[in-house]
Amino acid sequence: MDNVLRSQALYDSILRRLPKEPETPDDAILLEAFTHNDVRHACQPIRHIRTDQVTYQHLTLRFGSNGEQSVYHFDTSEAVKRCLDLYSLSLAIHQISFQLETFHPDVINDLVVPIRADIFSCPDTQKFIRQLISQHKKALRHIIPTVQLFNPDLDLSLLASQLQPLREHTAELWFDVKSPTPYLEQLELLEPKTIKVSQPLHDFNAQVGLIPIIKYIRSHHLCLVSGQVNTQKELNQLKKLGTTYYFGYISDIPISYSTHGPNSHLNEKESKNEFLKK
Repeated sequence: MDNVLRSQALYDSILRRLPKEPETPDDAILLEAFTHNDVRHACQPIRHIRTDQVTYQHLTLRFGSNGEQSVYHFDTSEAVKRCLDLYSLSLAIHQISFQLETFHPDVINDLVVPIRADIFSCPDTQKFIRQLISQHKKALRHIIPTVQLFNPDLDLSLLASQLQPLREHTAELWFDVKSPTPYLEQLELLEPKTIKVSQPLHDFNAQVGLIPIIKYIRSHHLCLVSGQVNTQKELNQLKKLGTTYYFGYISDIPISYSTHGPNSHLNEKESKNEFLKK
């Protein structure tokens, strides 16, 4: 089965997982958007803070004809949230598969894909991951799931075992935290190497809240990735705090793509052109 058919099969599996009936008004909006191919992925370069070289691409989902709204700002049910996370992974697979057909693997930037830690306790999520491993091993080697530890009630020991298949078949595993986090004393259970923090430093409280996380990263010699960097002042502060990689509107605007439906081929060509501009 070629990549086009496999990508379509993956997309179809997401559509089958969508709930038949909305639980919230925003569910209805996004379920309708799926039927019109109006939920898209946007990529934003992640740069090395010292050299400004693009090293990774950060993938998020956008909604609207011009990809102007983040789907994460909608009040959606848990079922829709989980489908959005799985959809992010499927879009990443699709994009990397296309690039592998076009470029040498050494020049492809690994894709960083945010995923909520909550979804890994669901048996259907594990089934979906097994499907990815079975059919998309090459593409997975260029994907970095970034597990969001935002729910204060997670069992990190259980989560570690649930993440093991992805750890073995993806480029890396990153972990996303925000202050205040209850997990610093337990974080070693997940064997982190890279921590992502997207926390604007616009006020004193935000800066103070980041201190325990920075201390943990330094004491364990981890890599820090900083997101939502919007000003030169923030960039300078984050550099002093030890950030290795950063992304945000200070350097790059996310580029929205559609990879399914009648415009998919055109948008993949545009994706190739953007890649060659880097």
